[in-house]
Amino acid sequence: MIKKNNTRSANLTLGGITLGFFVSYPFYLQGSVIGGLISSGCSAGMIGGLADWFAVTALFRRPLGIRPSRILRTEIIPQNRERIFAALADMVQNELISQELLKRKLSAWDFSGVLLHVFQEQEVQAKMSDMLVNLLQAIRNREDQEELRRQIKELLNDNLRDLNLSATLAEVIEFSMEHRDIDNILQSICHTISGIIDQPAVQETLKDMIEAALKRYEDNNSTRKMIGMFLPSSAELAQGLQAKVKVTLEDGTVQKWLRDLLLKFALELKTKTLLQERVDGLIFAALDSGLKTLAVKDIFAGPLETGYLNNNWPILLEKFKQNNDLRGMVNQEVKSFLDKQINIHHNAIGRIVREGLDPLTDDKLIELIEDKAGNDLQMIRINGSVVGGLAGMLIYILGMVLR
Repeated sequence: MIKKNNTRSANLTLGGITLGFFVSYPFYLQGSVIGGLISSGCSAGMIGGLADWFAVTALFRRPLGIRPSRILRTEIIPQNRERIFAALADMVQNELISQELLKRKLSAWDFSGVLLHVFQEQEVQAKMSDMLVNLLQAIRNREDQEELRRQIKELLNDNLRDLNLSATLAEVIEFSMEHRDIDNILQSICHTISGIIDQPAVQETLKDMIEAALKRYEDNNSTRKMIGMFLPSSAELAQGLQAKVKVTLEDGTVQKWLRDLLLKFALELKTKTLLQERVDGLIFAALDSGLKTLAVKDIFAGPLETGYLNNNWPILLEKFKQNNDLRGMVNQEVKSFLDKQINIHHNAIGRIVREGLDPLTDDKLIELIEDKAGNDLQMIRINGSVVGGLAGMLIYILGMVLR
């Protein structure tokens, strides 16, 4: 859809009113009532149009080459770019993506359902199988086979509490990091999430969220409405956010963040008692519901094949899907962790917005705002000319009546 060029209409309106003034003024001097009425209206419209032209132009540039001063303010937007950027960053951080909104969305998020969706991908299953096979092979090749068998036997005899499972998990994570097995899994997860983010339904959901947030932000506040006018449409914001998330997922940023997060998690597993207790509880529940039905002894004793895991993924996923208690515990632990991260890192949203805006030069900033709100601002000029003209005619008529 081609945008209407209101700049041309505003210039034609001002030019027409100016021409009308010069044509009608001689008739006004001759005492013509009609000439005086038209001349007064065109005079006031010309003054109003010129004043509004100066005001609109002063937002972006220096009309007539006038430099910014205490009396005449020009280049208002370039001169206040830091305040505008700060207001936009604050709006995105504290209104569009506020902590309350994120936590409300998080509370309704079914992480275990997302986990099931990710692990239904054949590529993820294959990479996870390879990683687990390598890990289990390394465990099986340990020198102290008798101790390993004893631990497995105790595990199967429900003596799980005697094992420091959280410390074992920390060692498994570090082992995976050292052998780069985890990188393939993280890469597959990022790729899968990127595919989900790219769905039209996700963009539509983001668009609805942004529209609702903008409506709340602008509600009964003229200043916020003015700031909101400079923003792209909710659909463009949603598309831009979608593209930004995809780039972050695909350029390795998220993968590196997840890797660092796992390393930090492994370190905390070794040092924080409360976290160890919570992780142990989660592991106990998973082992109670899953390991009792698996031939663990055969897995370690016999040859370990990747195909074993590949053939049993549907069974394992179905068991996890049907185990509401385990899924609830997983959701609770993940949400608790993410809630903590929101509290710690929420301020990064504003910083990211500022970092995205800072590269904008004054010319690019002006171009962006004019593209989004320029036509609406030109309507101010048209309204100034029309309203000024009507006011001038009214004043002339009142003068004739009261004479």
